[in-house]
Amino acid sequence: MSDFSSSILDRVITSKKINEIEQFNPVEVVSLLTKNLTNREEDVLRRRHGLLGKENETLEDIGASYNVTRERIRQIESTAVGKIKKLKNFNIIVTPLENTVFSVLEQHGGIMSEDSLMHELLQVIGDTFINRQNILFSISELLDNKFKAINEDAEYRKSWRLIHAPLSLLKEMCDIILELIVTKNKPSKINDILIELRNTPFFQKYNSSLTDESITAYIETSQAISKNPFGEYGLSKWGSIVPKRMNDKIYLVLKRYGKPMHFTDIAKSINETRFDDRKAYPPTVHNELILNKQYVLVGRGIYALKEWGYQPGVVSDVLVDILKKGQKSLSRDELVKTVLAQRIVKKNTIHLALTDKTKFKKLPDGTYFLV
Repeated sequence: MSDFSSSILDRVITSKKINEIEQFNPVEVVSLLTKNLTNREEDVLRRRHGLLGKENETLEDIGASYNVTRERIRQIESTAVGKIKKLKNFNIIVTPLENTVFSVLEQHGGIMSEDSLMHELLQVIGDTFINRQNILFSISELLDNKFKAINEDAEYRKSWRLIHAPLSLLKEMCDIILELIVTKNKPSKINDILIELRNTPFFQKYNSSLTDESITAYIETSQAISKNPFGEYGLSKWGSIVPKRMNDKIYLVLKRYGKPMHFTDIAKSINETRFDDRKAYPPTVHNELILNKQYVLVGRGIYALKEWGYQPGVVSDVLVDILKKGQKSLSRDELVKTVLAQRIVKKNTIHLALTDKTKFKKLPDGTYFLV
């Protein structure tokens, strides 16, 4: 086939997929299918699977409202699903939904965590609870011959896969990525992980089956690996990836910002980043900054990471450190310039510190040295 023919075919395929996505309306699909049921069958399905946008109800709760056993509700549910699948127009109605889910999974190597799959599917129609519930009902109950669930356990998050998806490849790749992350021992962007993976014998063996999208999707099924709010991957147990303590959140915000911040701005950034539902209050953040030695006060209420090269202490301590390291006398301007790289203070504050004759000696040439 010529390049021209291939480009036409690509456009036709793309156009078909766009058309399917535009028709992708899980709530409408389920509504069309359930209208053929009895009122009780429809009510049981909607309540069991949260199809009206409410939380799923238990068999016991639904049974109590009808004054029947949980087993009877289970039978009604099973009968209702069986009826839907036998409808003459069942395939016609579910095809747009089935093809859209299939396309997304196929593009990502056939396996995706439930959260990742929902994120991809709901970008266009809106990530709402009712849309999620109707999709999950459709793929788990109506299209269970096309899509299979990977139940959440110690190794994997709740995920979905195509019938033919290679589970052995998923496990082998997650193990390789985990090993790379442990070896590097620090959070990494996905591009850095991909570069390292491409240098492994594993990738050379399976490179025809692995795309950037499939590798990322496989990583996100692993319980041992997580991504922080700044798009960095690492071990789920690392505070820099899944921050639980206030100190973890402060460190991540400063690391991300890349320069000193006022403690009120740090608190604001923590809340905007939404690590979790707990709100950060400025006094709490300030207290953590004061108590933890990995942060250095560099100005009035402004803190930096010690790992950036900032040294703790007041201005005179910084001056002493500069002169000790330099092992030579320095002019006032040189000292001011060096201190301002370490502290956010006024020049007069530095000038005043240099008048301490117990620490600094002004030489005849106007330079300063330690007493």
